[in-house]
Amino acid sequence: MVFRRFRLIIALLILFNFSGIIAQQAYTDITPDEKTELFSDSFDSNSNNWITDNYWITGSFSEGAYRIVCKNYRQQSGLSFIPVPLELNSDFEIEGSFKIESGTGALIFGLTDDFEHFRVEIDPKKNLSIIHDMPSKGRIDILFSGKTGLVNENGTLNKITVRKTGNNWYFFINDILFRELKSLTLNGNKTGFSVSLKSSIAVDNLSVSALKIVTEPLLAEKTQNVPEERTVIAGVPDGKQISDSAKPADLKPVAVIPEITWVSPSGTNTSLETYSARVRIKVKSGSELQSALFYVNGSSKGEGEMRSSLDEPGSFIIEKTLDFIPGSNNIYLVATNSLGSTKSDLRYFTNPQAEPPDIKWGNPVSANSIVNTEVFNMEVCIKSLAELLSAQVLVNGLQVSAAKVFQKSELENCSYIWKPQIVLKEGDNSVYIIAENIAGSTTSENRVIRFSKTGSEKRLALIFGNSEYNNGTSLRNPVNDANLIEATLKDLNFEVLKHTNAGKAEMEKALVEFTQKLPYYNVALFYYAGHGIQVDGVNYLIPTDAVIEEKTSCKWEAVSVSDIVGEFEKYPDNINIVILDACRNNPFRSWVRGNEAGFRFISDVSGTIIAYATAEGATAADGSGANGLYTEELVKQMLITQPVESVFKKTRVQVEQKSKGMQSPRESSGLRGEFYFKR
Repeated sequence: MVFRRFRLIIALLILFNFSGIIAQQAYTDITPDEKTELFSDSFDSNSNNWITDNYWITGSFSEGAYRIVCKNYRQQSGLSFIPVPLELNSDFEIEGSFKIESGTGALIFGLTDDFEHFRVEIDPKKNLSIIHDMPSKGRIDILFSGKTGLVNENGTLNKITVRKTGNNWYFFINDILFRELKSLTLNGNKTGFSVSLKSSIAVDNLSVSALKIVTEPLLAEKTQNVPEERTVIAGVPDGKQISDSAKPADLKPVAVIPEITWVSPSGTNTSLETYSARVRIKVKSGSELQSALFYVNGSSKGEGEMRSSLDEPGSFIIEKTLDFIPGSNNIYLVATNSLGSTKSDLRYFTNPQAEPPDIKWGNPVSANSIVNTEVFNMEVCIKSLAELLSAQVLVNGLQVSAAKVFQKSELENCSYIWKPQIVLKEGDNSVYIIAENIAGSTTSENRVIRFSKTGSEKRLALIFGNSEYNNGTSLRNPVNDANLIEATLKDLNFEVLKHTNAGKAEMEKALVEFTQKLPYYNVALFYYAGHGIQVDGVNYLIPTDAVIEEKTSCKWEAVSVSDIVGEFEKYPDNINIVILDACRNNPFRSWVRGNEAGFRFISDVSGTIIAYATAEGATAADGSGANGLYTEELVKQMLITQPVESVFKKTRVQVEQKSKGMQSPRESSGLRGEFYFKR
């Protein structure tokens, strides 16, 4: 019986306090006579030019409702808005009615050109939130979030009212006040609605009214302080005192609001080497917790992760990983149950000073690239010890993508991985990334992506055929091989640069011309037939005028294969092909011994396939006919429709058969795309 009386008294106390609040916070405190209508839309038609189709939403009008559906474009929510004739510093009222068909919807107001806005949001669980969204700063402040019990079921209308009088802001749901805030600052006059991912709403009404100056506050002045904890005793009227001797021996005090105890950090001040920390708090509550919101430097960071404490019934452990700005930070928790809220003690974190973000390209890697698809998937690595506030993509000077939520990276030199998707115009597209943290912003290196709808493969080839050597053994077939390769590649739509019997200066000049052209082609082929040697693990191509009397001469008299491959390595998104028919009989037998015969294979190079006329450390036959055995079989396979890897594999099979196993071509591939010489 005592327990029942106790519960009854608690319920009466709650009802008494709540009814007193409602009596002072009536929606009807502003009468129709005190309103001057500035804008109204019942959505019978689209007379006010609401958005019906863009990247983010579709909108349609039917049966007196404006239906807004989020397209989930680039995993972003959608907005529909129009400017209204609103004096931002005056008193006014905004009312909007809509029903949620799926997901989350909101009334938005104060929208600026860079999409900063306030919104009153209803989610699928009938939670209400008041949010200040600042995309340009990468910041979202949650001014209120919780379950009020006042939201209608999904599929039925909810009316949201935002009322400003002086510095007071009042927020109503279905004509009942659920929150009062002070001194909000609006920077724009656009008003409308938003839909989150996988969401749709049906809007029934929107109206904006100017209010006459109200001399008395809409609500009775009241303190915003958290109520003090008090002891409630069954059978004793609230406010009455009893002596300790009169209390029952087994009577225990009941906490009507949460009790908060810091677990980690336990001390007031903490120094950090990073810009985030995991915090833990214990909350004791006599009833179910409605919310547990963390605040950093006065800004809400949302709910913590809550679980029941196993060792103490009625207690909860709240945890959250929080991001901080450089320097000093203060954090606290506000825990709310059905009887009130409690704010925790402050904890302070001190962090090192920050540096602006560092941006590294993942895709495209090279400064210039060519693609044949309009939609391009980018990838960048952003290093930022401080929290990354925002990032945006600029294409031809215009922002086409922005984000404030990023995928964290576990790589040592990369804090965030961002993979935006962009739409290219035909021709050249100049692309930059701008990333911002608390220390400032950084602009990436430029990337030029050329989009071509037709003829997307631009093919370039550089061919050398060196037969007549001034200071070494001449060869019969390299010039013939170069001519055969040239004719074949021209038939396969390659632009060909060919040089035969080239000395060192001519080879270097041709390589300069070739590498200057590389950024404007997405298929590049290098072919060399002639003498080539390996010295101390380095492969060299021998010009016809080379004077090589000892090993050290190669560095100055010959052309390093690694230098050529290094130019290809700058363009890993291209199809790069290196063909070396160069391991013929050695013209420098006086100092080159057997363990240095032939070429040494080069490790896989991203975006490049390297083909050798014979195996590592072996020599290739010059051939008894007009052409070398390897090139003769290679061009036959180039003219067959098959992947490039198959071209070299089948060439190997034919060469091994015809040489009776004496010559076995090899290749190493780091290609990132498919390629056919002949389609």
